[in-house]
Amino acid sequence: MTDKLNEDQKAAINVKNPAAAWAPLRIAAAVLYLVARGGYVTGSTLHVNGGMAML
Repeated sequence: MTDKLNEDQKAAINVKNPAAAWAPLRIAAAVLYLVARGGYVTGSTLHVNGGMAML
C-alpha cells in the first residue's frame, strides 16, 4: 500500500499517526498474536490502524 510513497511522504504520514509506529511492524505483531494466542478469538474484527480511525 505504501510502496509507491517516497520517504518524505512516509514521514508526513508517520507524524499524523497516534501510535507513532510504521504499519507493517504492527500488522506482523497482530498476525503473530493470532497465530500464537488467538485460538479463542472468534467472530472479531481486529483493527490494526494505529489509531488513525476510531471505530
